[in-house]
Amino acid sequence: MPIQGKLYLWGEKAKGVPKETGVYALYDKNRKIIYVGGSSNLRETFSVYIETNFSDDPRKRETVYYRRMSTPAWEETVKNLIEEYRVECGDIPKLNNELKTEEKVTPEWGFYFYKAFNEPLFEAAFNLDDLKKKLKKVPVSSLEFHQNRGDFARWIREVFKETQLAERIARMNSTGEPLRLELLNALGNPEVAECPECKNLSTPVKTWQMAGRPNKSGERLQLTIALYKCSNCNKTFRNAIKKEKIKA
Repeated sequence: MPIQGKLYLWGEKAKGVPKETGVYALYDKNRKIIYVGGSSNLRETFSVYIETNFSDDPRKRETVYYRRMSTPAWEETVKNLIEEYRVECGDIPKLNNELKTEEKVTPEWGFYFYKAFNEPLFEAAFNLDDLKKKLKKVPVSSLEFHQNRGDFARWIREVFKETQLAERIARMNSTGEPLRLELLNALGNPEVAECPECKNLSTPVKTWQMAGRPNKSGERLQLTIALYKCSNCNKTFRNAIKKEKIKA
């Protein structure tokens, strides 16, 4: 094991880890390591993960357990832990292999949108970032057409080998705009948020930026805050959809 010690259950309580520099390992339901990372502030990192539901990398959503360890030289420690894992297991943890969503596939492997059989929309996606952009703009009738055929899940599974994401999409049975929101949420669009009351997915009605307080090392974050109004129960709520370090 790269990190020794207690295995914790992932969840809201993870926000309460110490504000310390350290490394951590994420585990799936079978207690297999899927990711090794580090941070200058573990509490801040874990809070972002929970508040955004791993929107930076949706693959991490299979996290069920975690371990952590305090160390000042976290970057070097992460490299050593990953190498130790590679020597022991023959490969690095699967999520330390970055999903390169910006790399485009060749035209013959692209996803081409149709409204119905023999009714092309002349819109295409060549990577997962492209897919997110096109999901926002194509008619919902096209989304329903492809979802009913299993096209989205099949493309993601066969072209990008993202089995978990493909299975999640394959299980969706929504129609209309809720289907669009579910697809975007699955692909890690941080603007899509779940209503805390009825669990309905919503997009922001307003966004703004604000500067957060500096941490112990003097770093400050610029937050992008989104205001939502649930279309189902009319509850208004806020969510931090982006956090960026403010350059000195």
